[in-house]
Amino acid sequence: MNDKIIVETRDLVKIYGDGAEVRALNGVNLHIARGEFVSVMGPSGSGKSTLLNMIGALDRPTSGTVLVNGQDLAKVRNLDAFRARTVGFVFQLHNLIPTLTARENVEVPMQGQPISRQARHCRAIELLEMVGLAERINHLPNMLSGGERQRVAIARALVNSPAIVLADEPTGDLDSQSGAEIIALMRRLNRELGTTFIIVTHDPAVARQTNRVLVMRDGRIVHEHTVGTPFEEDLAAFWRSGLGQALLAGDKTALSSLGPDAQTALRNLLEKVG
Repeated sequence: MNDKIIVETRDLVKIYGDGAEVRALNGVNLHIARGEFVSVMGPSGSGKSTLLNMIGALDRPTSGTVLVNGQDLAKVRNLDAFRARTVGFVFQLHNLIPTLTARENVEVPMQGQPISRQARHCRAIELLEMVGLAERINHLPNMLSGGERQRVAIARALVNSPAIVLADEPTGDLDSQSGAEIIALMRRLNRELGTTFIIVTHDPAVARQTNRVLVMRDGRIVHEHTVGTPFEEDLAAFWRSGLGQALLAGDKTALSSLGPDAQTALRNLLEKVG
């Protein structure tokens, strides 16, 4: 495995059910480079979360290979220890323990690690300060906003310095402003720490904040692209729209159906593109 590649899947298949089988993954081949900030999109049932579970060693494939940080997961004897060292998880509903403070929640993944109690305390506080919660260290989850709880979850995911953070709909339970702040925080941590982030999302606005988008459908990756500037992304979205496809096909009726102002705006846009 190329040492620049941190995640690789080869012909990955996952089938559920004994009778009418469901192919959640149907031959996924994927490479993710170390330090990337990647999003995975697609409709419900397309295989996004199943793929994340395979990469995080939370489930085993029916066939195919998953290599993470140079290790074939099928050959890892102690998957619990592997996950603790290598992978951090962030979930939509944060999964904090309600009776533990923010600091205590962040310390949970360090339990069983060869590290002193004092060192655990210091590491948890360091991460909470890093995610902007220096004043919330001793607060219980019910004393925190949704965005603050998700920040605690991000700190918890990073506490063992994992090579990868897997985030499954991390903004799905947040309002738009809090969601934008969480993605901005992840982007900053990705840059500062070099940690690879793989984010499953339904939200195009979230995907546009990542560097590469993988689109899944029916258990396969059907499209991927590198994210460009906001203008380039808007233009790409336009050409994927029904009107854009009609114009590309030379459908003059589609253009004539636009009002004068819309026609002028479209012409200006096309002139701007060159």
